[in-house]
Amino acid sequence: MRTVSLNENWKFMKLPGMALCQLPAALPGGPWEEVSLPHTWYSDSAPYQGLAVYEKTVFREPGWEKAFLSFGAADQSCQVFVNGCLAGGHKGGYSRFRLAVPDAVLADPSWTIRVFVENSVNEDIAPSFGDFTVFGGLYRGADLLLCGETHFDRCYFGTDGLIVRAQVDGQGRGVVSAEPHAVCAGAEGRIVYRLLDENGALVKTLEAPAGETASITLDRPLLWDGAGKAHLYTLRASLQADGCQADEVAVRTGFCRIELDAEAGLRLNGRRVKLRGAAKHQEREGVFCAVSDADVREDFSILQEMGANAVRLSHYQHPQAAYDCCDEMGLLAWAEIPMLKMTESDALMENAAQQLTELILQNIHHPAIFCWGIQNEIAMFRDAPFMHKNCQTLHELIRRLDPRRFSAAANLYPLKASSKLNAITDLVGYNIYFGWYYGERQDYGPYLDQMHAARPQLPLGVSEYGVDANLALHAEDPQVKDYSEEYQALFHETVYPQIESKDYLWGSFIWNMFDFSSSRRNEGGQRFLNAKGLVTHDRRTRKDAFYYYKARWSAAPFVHLCQKRFERRAQEAVDVKCYTNQPSVRLTVNGAFFGEAAVENGTAVFRQVPLRMGENRVEAASGALSDTAVWQRAAQAEPSYRLPGQEAGSSVRNWFLQEDDVRKEGYFSIQNTAQELLDNPDARAVLERYVPALVRVMTEKSVIPLGLSLKSILSRDADESLNVKALNGELNRIMDLDA
Repeated sequence: MRTVSLNENWKFMKLPGMALCQLPAALPGGPWEEVSLPHTWYSDSAPYQGLAVYEKTVFREPGWEKAFLSFGAADQSCQVFVNGCLAGGHKGGYSRFRLAVPDAVLADPSWTIRVFVENSVNEDIAPSFGDFTVFGGLYRGADLLLCGETHFDRCYFGTDGLIVRAQVDGQGRGVVSAEPHAVCAGAEGRIVYRLLDENGALVKTLEAPAGETASITLDRPLLWDGAGKAHLYTLRASLQADGCQADEVAVRTGFCRIELDAEAGLRLNGRRVKLRGAAKHQEREGVFCAVSDADVREDFSILQEMGANAVRLSHYQHPQAAYDCCDEMGLLAWAEIPMLKMTESDALMENAAQQLTELILQNIHHPAIFCWGIQNEIAMFRDAPFMHKNCQTLHELIRRLDPRRFSAAANLYPLKASSKLNAITDLVGYNIYFGWYYGERQDYGPYLDQMHAARPQLPLGVSEYGVDANLALHAEDPQVKDYSEEYQALFHETVYPQIESKDYLWGSFIWNMFDFSSSRRNEGGQRFLNAKGLVTHDRRTRKDAFYYYKARWSAAPFVHLCQKRFERRAQEAVDVKCYTNQPSVRLTVNGAFFGEAAVENGTAVFRQVPLRMGENRVEAASGALSDTAVWQRAAQAEPSYRLPGQEAGSSVRNWFLQEDDVRKEGYFSIQNTAQELLDNPDARAVLERYVPALVRVMTEKSVIPLGLSLKSILSRDADESLNVKALNGELNRIMDLDA
């Protein structure tokens, strides 16, 4: 198989008002734009959603027998034509796919390739909803694959035509199963397999028919065992025709054994490993989704610097470079499909099954992947029986394709422990935002204990937790919803110890490693950005909270002085905080020794450090390690550090009730989800009296997430005339038998 890059010299044009389901008979006259792949048409100033077309001409060379077009991804649906002949299409914006150049044009001297790509919301293609941007474009590049009549089938769900499964059996042996998908002209082909170790030395060989699954066993394999011990093997498969090699595929893999228990958590090769990591999206500032492999590797080097041992690759299939980094760095990976809004559409479920099949078969050889995620917060809209059935179908698909790994789901906080969505997948993560969207920072521990007690047989983890931070905003006394860098740091140093202390948890993922694009958002003084990242969207700045986790997780010695960007101070004395993995820290202020503090929870705190008017130079040191800050004390607080009109201190707009006035044990309240209230006839009758228009919208249109609490829904569009206290009081009279 010969690979020819198709990334250069494309023409590109947006086609507003047109759609993929009704392609134009002729293209408009222009103008065309010259572009190279990877490419997205997205920009914050022009977030176009619609149809676009890419065009490129390839000149055929002698000896080209079979040809395939390979696309890393097309965001999010496309149709491909060669010389006007349909080669095929693809639905789903995140997985690789291949299409054969049609036989009717194979002999033509040149091939004009036209790719129509559309990123409009489509309820039959996942995702149709989500807190991240669907950018659009051919954003992972394209290749032309050339081969003879006998070849591995690169069109088999976008794979290289060889499905490699590696596992450790009950006797500790490594077993590689090679499932070939080959096209053989004439007599049945044969495949010669060679297994190589990480140094390229030959370990074993095997020859088998091309139509059969082959198995290679190693008595004492080197195990893939996490960071520093991420041992990998390469399986090379040579497809033979008439005694000669017709095609070859190389797949890198590794051996490991992963076990899961509701009390003991996760075990890797027999040893307990508590997952500590972060979730990440695939994009970054400037290039958005059209990242390079170098961009991907930089992201993973930052994860590695922080000391993470796991990553959640949210919320869709990531580029191959991401899974390669996980393998090489020893990071356990949660991989998932973009199922964030599940409807009763059969077409949507067909698409979900297709995307899950592509995700698994294209990545099954990666030892780093420990689970396949089938949904994220689908109960945000409602918790319905059809969802249970559909999730069961996806779980069973995983069982058929990859019985060695676990199925996973990420559920949101309002979903009750008793929901059937907690009884389908092998493991569950909860997305929890106490101290930001609801509740208090100290609520994590009690809530997790309550969940575990209600579902003691469920392997439970935390799949998301975090808060937004705008680096331009600062606070001496940080409060929820002030979007300050200081509140984000305080949040994490308060919340993580609660999570860490729960031995029954298999692990947790911070939301998020990096700030990321969200076209829905305009908050915290920033547009089109979810700012929950520990690192900025451009990757240039690590927020203070990043160093808290580095202090807890990394063995590389360091000292980080917090609040360096909080340059202008108005207080006579301030608390000074350092993050470090050293036992103690010394503090010097304006050249004078202030004191030494012991480190606890990765943190050293110096209380009431005096500042003189004007410049103050502060240095934190431990041994030869040090970090400095320069703060200017002024007579007045810096107004730019606070959002105009901001009223921080409440996790929701507290315009109706205090938290303690809402709940009544065993009865309904506005803290119940909208779905729970609508499902109860008496509670629904109360809603129809107080908020009839809202009830109509919630029941007739699929636009409001019914899995959210009524309090959250009401607070997003406050009606000052609504007597919420009276509404809640009436709900408090109705018994909640499921409470």
